[in-house]
Amino acid sequence: MGAVMLGVVAVLWFAAATLVAYRLKYPPFLEAGRTDVYGPHVPGESSGAPADPRAAFGADFGSIRVPVARGKNIEAWMIPGKLPAAVLLVPPAGGTRRTMLPYAKFLHEAGYAVMAIDSGDDAHTGTSWGWSERMGVLSAASELKRRGFRKIGALGVSEGAAEIILVQAAGASFQAIVADSAYGSLAAMFQRVPSIAGLNPALQQTALWEAGFFLGHSIWNVDPTNAARDLGPASILVIHEEGDQIVPLAQARAIAAAAGNRGELWIVPGKGHGDAIFEAPAEYSARVLKLFSEGLLAPSSEGPRSPADNAHRKARLASERFAAVPG
Repeated sequence: MGAVMLGVVAVLWFAAATLVAYRLKYPPFLEAGRTDVYGPHVPGESSGAPADPRAAFGADFGSIRVPVARGKNIEAWMIPGKLPAAVLLVPPAGGTRRTMLPYAKFLHEAGYAVMAIDSGDDAHTGTSWGWSERMGVLSAASELKRRGFRKIGALGVSEGAAEIILVQAAGASFQAIVADSAYGSLAAMFQRVPSIAGLNPALQQTALWEAGFFLGHSIWNVDPTNAARDLGPASILVIHEEGDQIVPLAQARAIAAAAGNRGELWIVPGKGHGDAIFEAPAEYSARVLKLFSEGLLAPSSEGPRSPADNAHRKARLASERFAAVPG
């Protein structure tokens, strides 16, 4: 009888841990067709929202498929620009290229070519919170290089921001990075999830261990803070809302600190997650454009300037004037 009772307890224990781990792979917001971005200024899901760059801000664009692995592609938009540099936009969990239209708008107006990709997350496949999805970021960066861009920046939100940091540390060659609402540690973020935070510590560890099987990798090793120590020559602007309830501000501080003198942290008043562009749109675009101007449009060498160099310099100065931070 005692053995039977112990067996029942063990089954219930692992069943509970499995259920929690499963919900980390398939979070409710994906089932609802949403992202994890929230805040008082985030636009609601509406059928009246612009469907593409042409409808949103009158930009020409092309729809492309970026190969990621055999038989797998990610959908993307390619928006041409006047400047000799491109910016890759990576959405939050559950997001699509359409999610990134507000970011594409001000980047396009400043003259950058823009590639916006889908996250690849949905209710059927779930999410690995950037671990598997990061391969799409790497493939998209390679596609931009194939198209002739030598200077490439990247802007990601939430999961997308973590992906960019992870691939940069793994050998991507972005010259400037904007990490908006990135988590610093996947395990630390999961431990704040209400369904995990309230568990018995031993059951919590079991659930986190099982989550690794669902996500395809140990969550303890998915650590953008550690990766931020190895970003190469790229500068990084870390954007985070002060009262973020999903990822605490301390994780953003840790990422910026890990990047050393190439890291900058902008703390936005507010309690949202990924809401900064809607909370302070003018300052958001100004700060982002300033980083990209310095990282993507600076002359690559010294010496006499050719006519092409002079045109490049004029474009950079124009972008810097557009990006002047208020105050």
